[in-house]
Amino acid sequence: MKGYELVFFRHGIAADTIPDSTRPLTEEGIRKTYASAEGLKKMEIPFDRVFTSPWLRASQTAAILSEVLMAPAPEEMSELAGDHTVMELLEALQNCQGHCFLLVGHQPLLGGAVAELLGAAGRCDVDLKKSGACSVDVDGLPARKPAVLNWMLTSKQLRALGK
Repeated sequence: MKGYELVFFRHGIAADTIPDSTRPLTEEGIRKTYASAEGLKKMEIPFDRVFTSPWLRASQTAAILSEVLMAPAPEEMSELAGDHTVMELLEALQNCQGHCFLLVGHQPLLGGAVAELLGAAGRCDVDLKKSGACSVDVDGLPARKPAVLNWMLTSKQLRALGK
């Protein structure tokens, strides 16, 4: 069975409002997300599917990414919401068709999923910055051996790549 490339992308800068699930991107968050998406576009990753947390700031981020990357329309995945566990997210991914996924969500869930896939859960923290991304290759879902870290870029690095 062919492996998977999973690209984890943290939502952009959001307003400080309540409830947490309805926080929209700020103007700065929108601007930086578009610029980060331009950097990601230069990497020419052939995404089969784009999954997003149903929370507003993530779904707005995913819409920007799909637009700039000319990728498939975002699909809501409730397990990407900030109130789910790493195991719930990884189990949900097992049922997905395709081999290259863009996953848009929240910290610490995304970083926790990366650490788990790398076989480093509980031994290190993976801190994805807002509008930052990380790519891993994994042999299968569920993984039979630790994933390989391809790259991890902050928003600033992605924006520089996109210029």
